[in-house]
Amino acid sequence: MTAPPGRRPRVVGLGLVMADVRVVCPVPLHEESDPSVRAMDLRLGGATTNTLVALRRLGLATSLASGVGDDWIGRFLLDRLDAYGVERRHVAAVPGPSASCLVLEAPPARTLLWHLPKPLERAAEAVLRTRLPELVADADAVHVNGRFPQAATELCALASDRGVTVSLNAGRGDVSEGVPELLRYADVLVAAESWAVAHTGADTAREACARLSRQAPGRPRLVSVTCGEHGSWTTGPGLGEAVHTAAPVVAPGLPTAGAGDAYHAGFLAAALAGATPGQCARAGAAEAGRHLSEAAAVPAA
Repeated sequence: MTAPPGRRPRVVGLGLVMADVRVVCPVPLHEESDPSVRAMDLRLGGATTNTLVALRRLGLATSLASGVGDDWIGRFLLDRLDAYGVERRHVAAVPGPSASCLVLEAPPARTLLWHLPKPLERAAEAVLRTRLPELVADADAVHVNGRFPQAATELCALASDRGVTVSLNAGRGDVSEGVPELLRYADVLVAAESWAVAHTGADTAREACARLSRQAPGRPRLVSVTCGEHGSWTTGPGLGEAVHTAAPVVAPGLPTAGAGDAYHAGFLAAALAGATPGQCARAGAAEAGRHLSEAAAVPAA
């Protein structure tokens, strides 16, 4: 799972890149209300993209396989990928609009209103499926989350055959529909508590973590189930039971979008460096805490 000595690990992510309009509202929303918001900005988004940006910040080389439209949003997304140092030669430009999302942070809830044009989804997946050998050619890990399911499954199968680490993010929403087919290939699995409990039928995140580990007989697998402010449960090779890691200590009321993606980045970077399961979880928590603090303090470009 570790990268060759003397070379920084390279992670290829296959997933969605989208423009996030983030709105931070200090009060709960009610029907016909028109509160003044604390912040509103446009930024680079998409779970896989968020993880690659965080990995790049941690010193890893990253490359995105995705698709954008030929509109101004697509140009914005490509510019932001360049600004963050995420390699984008496998981001296909297709006719039509790009993907976008309204991230509404209003206590006590966070609401994501997203739009992925079907023509973009179909065209991007068709292009990406022709590039799979290129994607794994010099990769130490591939990172997927169920988006572009056919391409993701083929990529993971190819990576597994070539001994490339497969990192899988299992979260909520329609993207989770593609996750069960990918589980068989996952070397590193980070799952949201809601998905993990529903998928395994467990009563607790701790038990769900253990069951997800046992579902990979004969295959060493690092598993972490994230529980938001309640921390995470992690298990893996050489660890008899799932261990708990506390959530980062941050100021209350911070925007939480992207924190889970940052956790996965810290976790995966540590795993590729040969860290223990507990060390991976602590690295993930530290990166999530950094993301939460910076998301509140630094406006997006």
